Amino acid sequence: MSASERIEYLLLLRRPSESSRREVSGRIRETGGRVLAEYGNVAVEALLTRDQVAAANDSGAFLAQLSGPMSQEHLAKLSDEQRRVVDLWNARHTNRFHRLVKDRTLQGRSWASEELQPPLPYSVIGPEDFLDLVHRFEREVGEAVLPTDADNDDRQGHRTNAEGSFDAESFREYESLLVKQYGDERLGYELARLAARLGPAYYDVILRLPEGLIQLIIDRFFREAACWRMTGEMAVGLVFVESSRRDGPKFTTAERNDICNEVLTGLNWLAAEHPGGNLTWVYDFQFVKIDVANGNDDSLEGYWRDPAMGEVSYNGNTYAASWSGVGDYREDMRLSNLAAHALVIFITPYGNEWHAYASSGRITLARRDNWGGWGRGSIDMITAHEASHLFGAADEYTGSGTPCSSCSTTHGCDRVPNGNCGACASPRQSCAMDGNSRRLCGYTRGQIGWGHLFVELTTADELWAGTDDDVWVDIGDHVFTLDTSDHDDRERGNREGYPVWAPWLRRQDVRRVLIRKGPDGSAGGWKLLRVRVWTGGQIICDSRPNRWLEDDHRFWLGCVTDRNVLNSLVVRVTTADVSWAGTDDDVTLTLAGRSWNLDNDGRNDFERGNTDTFTLDPGTGLRVSSLASVRLHKSPDGVAGGWRLRGVEIVANGATIYNNQSINRWLEDDTRTWSAAI
Repeated sequence: MSASERIEYLLLLRRPSESSRREVSGRIRETGGRVLAEYGNVAVEALLTRDQVAAANDSGAFLAQLSGPMSQEHLAKLSDEQRRVVDLWNARHTNRFHRLVKDRTLQGRSWASEELQPPLPYSVIGPEDFLDLVHRFEREVGEAVLPTDADNDDRQGHRTNAEGSFDAESFREYESLLVKQYGDERLGYELARLAARLGPAYYDVILRLPEGLIQLIIDRFFREAACWRMTGEMAVGLVFVESSRRDGPKFTTAERNDICNEVLTGLNWLAAEHPGGNLTWVYDFQFVKIDVANGNDDSLEGYWRDPAMGEVSYNGNTYAASWSGVGDYREDMRLSNLAAHALVIFITPYGNEWHAYASSGRITLARRDNWGGWGRGSIDMITAHEASHLFGAADEYTGSGTPCSSCSTTHGCDRVPNGNCGACASPRQSCAMDGNSRRLCGYTRGQIGWGHLFVELTTADELWAGTDDDVWVDIGDHVFTLDTSDHDDRERGNREGYPVWAPWLRRQDVRRVLIRKGPDGSAGGWKLLRVRVWTGGQIICDSRPNRWLEDDHRFWLGCVTDRNVLNSLVVRVTTADVSWAGTDDDVTLTLAGRSWNLDNDGRNDFERGNTDTFTLDPGTGLRVSSLASVRLHKSPDGVAGGWRLRGVEIVANGATIYNNQSINRWLEDDTRTWSAAI
């Protein structure tokens, strides 16, 4: 391993405490390392170079720094909590787990593959919280909303009617009905997936929700406070639920360790992908046993989840054996760790209605049908997929079940469109929200809060329209590169989304939208069809340039909000109409310390008596008010000698700010510069 290579280290704290953990994590971040996980107050896992490890440990804060397994001799010297963390770490470094990780037979497969089971659909409207809200509404208005058969189900036992469940086509039709009924595409999207979770007894109910209840749903589940961004410290409770009965459902020790490490691997992968290096999972482990008979593959989780919550203990707190206990446990973890959010991951061999799903701050992973046919080795990406749901990411797979059907529904705190939905993506990119893939597309990154500015570019669908040249977005005072490192951007007909990580960015900082292309490569220009830009959950630019960016005209400008920013710059230069007045030498314009080479590609500029017009890239960060002087400079005389400049006109943001057609000066020999105040 080279000194500059970053690898995962497990760092045991010499003096375990919350303050010590925070101090160590802060020091790691100061060195440029990434804190992936914190295990209670006893250990930190981080991506570091050897030099960063040494710098973070300059005060001797680490009891041990592990890049591989710890020996049994040293294990015996640890506390019980330290040993539990190191046992998991050691299990991650066994040959058995390495074989599990390397077996990528199902990698890249869509979550909707026919012979495999997809995760249950995700809705921001969690089933348990929805039913609780409906019951409160019924009590307040004195009218029943739920039919008797649905109410009796109450999500605690078995589905009352598994027949009549959606297929892909009927689900799309149902979603369209909801959008039409409530006049809101996002609400229709979420309610359709809620209905699929609740089952057929609820389909008609959700089509006829009272107006007052709809408003409560919007207030509860759609306001900004309800959305999560995947940034900062996130508390995670891993709750393994097994039977205390001799013949009840259990995991073997090796199986439990593998599953736990798969979950950690999936979440830690997300932390390693964070664009600002600022995502850390703070773990609490709960291994509980319950005296409950096993259910079957139609059983709803309440029969094992609620008793399990009655066995959870955290920082001396115990919890109600009910759904409310889950929320209380989450809140205790969040407050104790000063975390942005908290989630619970239930992991069980008990019979359950489905193998993987998420809602209302919890993820459920069940061994049903060998984890839905995906096997233990896919739990990492199943976990990453479900966790991303909790932070706003939408499903992108199509096929059976509840497929996505639109690229226009918006998701996450920043209302980013589902542009990689397989039904309409152009092109469809590999993504953890589409299949078993260790990749997040730009749209998913935007939905989970990894972009303070989101830019979508569409390339025209015509011959030679694509480009491999570099492209940037310029918002007036700042420029950002638009590039997907492992994807061939801006091919003919492509529509691609780019999240821009800029934590300092405010809406007022976007003074304009200027799309700039680099110099033409071998394929020539690029035809830009459409530009859309979002920030803070609002679309602030939607324009259709349908324009070639090529030669000397390689930028498009639109959506200007600050007229003092230099947004357009046109210069007209007139050569005198006298003998030998023209030149083939280079001419450079300078304004406010910035320089432009005046050259129209394919034209013979600065000929005798001609007026040449140059439409220039206005650059970044210039203000019209800063244009106090102008200078023209000619390169050393060529074979034709000097150049007689007659006049100059400068047009900034559509207004002439300088015009002098009586300059009449030779620029030659050692006097090749002309300047004037504006």
